[in-house]
Amino acid sequence: MSIYKWKFHTIPDPKAVECFIDDQMPLFSRNAKYLTGGDGEPVVDIMKVEHNCGAVNLEFQFNGTEGQSGDVFCFPGYYPGDMDYEGNPLFNCCDTNGYFYRTVIEKILDRAQKVFDMEVTISVKKQRQLYSAW
Repeated sequence: MSIYKWKFHTIPDPKAVECFIDDQMPLFSRNAKYLTGGDGEPVVDIMKVEHNCGAVNLEFQFNGTEGQSGDVFCFPGYYPGDMDYEGNPLFNCCDTNGYFYRTVIEKILDRAQKVFDMEVTISVKKQRQLYSAW
């Protein structure tokens, strides 16, 4: 199982984010049968978001298909300075539970690191299979 974490060192320009999202459309099209929007419908969601750090930009959200999903992947996600209601810093994390949509996430994060001032960490959890002695 793969867990992806990413953080921005600087807040990206909204136009650069928009261009980056446009560049991902062929990737979404090629993998459409494996992806759903954050709401579970069969289309990747794109929306305008306003961060509490003051930035406004487009964001996309997707997950795997029913029975093949983990956490919803949101990009670009949180920026430096984004806080929850109690004032705690927010972070970007997505656990794919090892399902196929992780390959799309890996491609996006690899591309994003080449465009934005950010870092990505991938943790791989090995799942143990327990067998009954009966």
